[in-house]
Amino acid sequence: MFAAVLALGIAAPVASAEPPTTHEILNEKPSGFWTSNRPAVGGAYRWRLLGIGVVLVALTGFGMLRLIRRANAERAERR
Repeated sequence: MFAAVLALGIAAPVASAEPPTTHEILNEKPSGFWTSNRPAVGGAYRWRLLGIGVVLVALTGFGMLRLIRRANAERAERR
């Protein structure tokens, strides 16, 4: 067992990666959330993303409320 671990440790090369020193500037694409590394002008996507998040939270909360009410009703029937 020790020999296998030692052989694997010697045979496996050491992987290393350097982070990029510069970022690609995308001038041909519009500014935005996924399309470019330039910031959106005036926070163009901020309100849309906030709205999507609020809707998802509301749907999740509504679903949980229904599940809790159903579980409480089933528990009350068994008593």
